[in-house]
Amino acid sequence: MEKTIRYHRKSFYGGLFFISLLLMANFLMQKAEITGTVQGPLVWATMIDVMVILPIVTFTFVLRRRPSVSVFAPLMLLGALFIHWIVPDYAKEDLMVMNYSLVAIETFFIVFEISLLIFFLRELPKWKQNFKEFHKTHPHLLARVHATNQRTFSRQKKYKAFNKLSSLLAADAAAVRFALFPHLDKVPTGKESFSYHKNSEYFGVFLMLVHAMLIEIIAVHVILMQYSHTAAWVATTLDFYALLFLVGDYQAIRKNPLILDESAVHIQKGLRFHMTIPLEEIKGIRPYTSAENLGVKEKEALSLTLGGLEPVSPTFIIDLEEEIGLSFLRFEKESQKSLFDCRRP
Repeated sequence: MEKTIRYHRKSFYGGLFFISLLLMANFLMQKAEITGTVQGPLVWATMIDVMVILPIVTFTFVLRRRPSVSVFAPLMLLGALFIHWIVPDYAKEDLMVMNYSLVAIETFFIVFEISLLIFFLRELPKWKQNFKEFHKTHPHLLARVHATNQRTFSRQKKYKAFNKLSSLLAADAAAVRFALFPHLDKVPTGKESFSYHKNSEYFGVFLMLVHAMLIEIIAVHVILMQYSHTAAWVATTLDFYALLFLVGDYQAIRKNPLILDESAVHIQKGLRFHMTIPLEEIKGIRPYTSAENLGVKEKEALSLTLGGLEPVSPTFIIDLEEEIGLSFLRFEKESQKSLFDCRRP
C-alpha cells in the first residue's frame, strides 16, 4: 500500500518546539548579545546548531523522512542567511569557513548541472522521438516525461544520474508549463475521460491560498528588506516559486482528468502524483461507505479526491490485484487501493 508520510503529533510539535527554542536562543546570544561580546567559539556553536542540529531535528522529528536535496539545499541556504543576519559584524570573520564551503558546494552543483545539461543535449533528438511515441500510450504529461526518460537514459550507465535527477525536475518543469503556458494543454473530452475537481470546494480553497500567499509575499519582503536586501529577495523568489507551483498544480488538475482507454486507467492528480493501472490488475470496484466498514485506512490508500475546508468522502474504491507503482512528488511509492470521486468533464 501507499506509504504516506505520517506526522506523529508528539514528535511533530516537539520538533517544532525544539527548533523554536534553538533559533530563539541563538538569536538572543548573537543579535541581542545577552551573554556579552560574541566570541569565536560562540559563532561556531551557532553554526553547528543551525547547519547540523536543526536539519537533523527537521528530518527526524518534523518531516519524518529521509533527507532529499530538494529540501536540504533550501534549508541550508536559509540557515546560512539566518546566521549572517544574527551574527554581529565584528564577529563575522569566523564565518569565512562556512562561506567558502557554501561557495565550493554551489560551484560543484553548477558544474554537475552543466555536465548533465550537455549529456541531455546529446540525447535530445532521441528524447524528442521517444516523447512523441509515448503520446498515445501515456496521455498525461508527467507520465509521458517519466516514460521517455526511462527509455532514453536508463539503458546507458553514464546517464543514470540524469535519469534519477530528471524525476526531481519533471514536476518543476511541468509547474512552469501549466502555470505560464496553459494554452499548450487541452482538456481531453469524450466518454473515456472523467474529471475529479468539479463540484468540489477545492477551487475556493485554491483562491484562498493564492490570496494568502500574495499577502505573505509582500509582508515578508517588506519585513526582511529592513534587515537584509539579499534575504528579502531570496525569500521572495522562494515564495513566488511556491505560488507558481500552486497555480501549476491547479491547472494540471483541470487539464488532466482520469482517462480510461482499452488497456489501462491513467491517473495524474495535478503535479502531486501519476500512475497507470492496467485493466487486468483491477480486482474490483465497490461503493465507498466508510473506511471502518470497508477495512480501508484512507491514509494507506491512494486518494483522487479533492477536499475543501473539510475532508471529502470518495464515491467508490478500486481494489487492485497487486501493488502498483506511482510517482509521488518526486518519490516512488506503491498502492494497492485507490479512492475516487469522478465525474464526466
